[in-house]
Amino acid sequence: MNDFFGIFNKLAPQQKMMIGGIAIVTVVLLGVLVSFLNEPSYSTIYTNLAEEDAAKVIEHLNSKKIPYKIEDNSSTIKVSSEIVYETRLELASKGIPNSGILGYEIFDKSTMGMSEFMQKLNYKRALEGELSRTIVQQDGIEAVRVHIVTPEKTIFKSEQNAATASIVLKLSVSSLSKESINAIVNLVASSVEGLNKNSITLLDTNGRLLSQQSEENEFGVSTSKQYEIKQSIENYLVKKAQSVLDNILGYGNAIVQVNAELNFDQVERTMEDFDPERQVAVSEQTIKTENIGSTYADTSAQQSQNTTVNYEISKTIQKVVEGTGNIKRLTVATVINDEIKKVKTENSVETVHEPRSDEQITKLEQIVRNAVGVDNVRGDEFSIVNIYFDNGAIDTNFDEADAKPQSPFDNMDKLINLILIVTAIIASLILLLKLMKRLKTEKIMIGSVNHNGLAMAGGSSMPLLKDFQNQSLQSTEKRKQLYPLGDLEDEISDEALMKKNQTEKISNYVQKNPIDAAKLINSWLKEDES
Repeated sequence: MNDFFGIFNKLAPQQKMMIGGIAIVTVVLLGVLVSFLNEPSYSTIYTNLAEEDAAKVIEHLNSKKIPYKIEDNSSTIKVSSEIVYETRLELASKGIPNSGILGYEIFDKSTMGMSEFMQKLNYKRALEGELSRTIVQQDGIEAVRVHIVTPEKTIFKSEQNAATASIVLKLSVSSLSKESINAIVNLVASSVEGLNKNSITLLDTNGRLLSQQSEENEFGVSTSKQYEIKQSIENYLVKKAQSVLDNILGYGNAIVQVNAELNFDQVERTMEDFDPERQVAVSEQTIKTENIGSTYADTSAQQSQNTTVNYEISKTIQKVVEGTGNIKRLTVATVINDEIKKVKTENSVETVHEPRSDEQITKLEQIVRNAVGVDNVRGDEFSIVNIYFDNGAIDTNFDEADAKPQSPFDNMDKLINLILIVTAIIASLILLLKLMKRLKTEKIMIGSVNHNGLAMAGGSSMPLLKDFQNQSLQSTEKRKQLYPLGDLEDEISDEALMKKNQTEKISNYVQKNPIDAAKLINSWLKEDES
């Protein structure tokens, strides 16, 4: 330590400030690094919280003195990863969060003295809250509000107004599927008495209407179903043909499109078939007539009988209902890419696009026709064309990493860390070089002193220089002791006396040993040249 402080005291003020600054910066960086490493790892306990729920969560964390972080405009709260599940269970036991939605727990409190109007209002609030809790559990929904309007019952049914409902959704996805929308509408319609699904309005927070009200005769629903059936049949046929071509030609070398004309006419036929050769007696009627005359002796008395038989021809009645959605006509369009070949030249390998042969196109046409079920009698049309694709075929040796050019912004964190590391290394090297340069300029020699005398000629010059320094310092101290100079002693610096003693020693050495001095100078010159 004495050697260190002795060397440090001989430094110039600028060098002392530089070393002190480097030491302070190093200590600060170490402190920041230690604090960063000792900082606990935070995990999300809740996200997308309402303001009421966020306030309750923070109140609980403060009461338990649990450190936390708030992000995303107070909608996300994070705690230490070690206690995230424990804290979540504690909050759940207290009914937090409940998103500010009241359900049937509103009736847990005593309702004594409450009017009938308030009871009905609480029931409506509870029903809306329970429906909101159920709907928000579906994927893609962050928050939901349900509003139900139940009109008062009237004496006459013709004057009774129907119940209505409106639902507002906050989505976490771009859009909901039609199945999810229908499920929400049917859920609310089945949960409210007297509510028809056509009286439910469903929209999102962007103002987009999600539900579609159908007419009473369901004409709109029928038309929508017809388009769905048509699209389903077309996709099914395209998938069959596309899978065959992809396996033969390779993925991306063929495109198939199918247009299906379907017959949605609903026909109900009643046919009666009469067979004249088969007659069946349906009824028989006999009429008897008797005339007894005016007297007993009258001989004009008559008696007659008339029989009538009714026949009916045999007939057969058939009632036929033809099915809907039958394929009326198909139109199939197929496009295939040119054949890709690689031709080796003298210097490189070139890619050549050649049209496919007529024989190959004919075989492909027959395969696709059989796959989709093209019927010429039905009037189906089929076309296959060989055209070069602009985007080219997908090469089997194609690397997916080359498909999308890498942007330097993709790995911004790694790039920033690399820049900081390189900057720190460069700054450290610059400071070290400046410090060494100033130390060399001030001629501050650090190391042990060799008391064995001068180095031999042809050897290294460092022992000789250290010996000169040692002898100079000793001679300086001796001169200060032998020749007290009073006030002038303070004005003459140790460095000036050391330089003067070094010069005298070197001169005496050269005069006594000219040959060794010449060899020593020669060795210095060789070291400078190397």
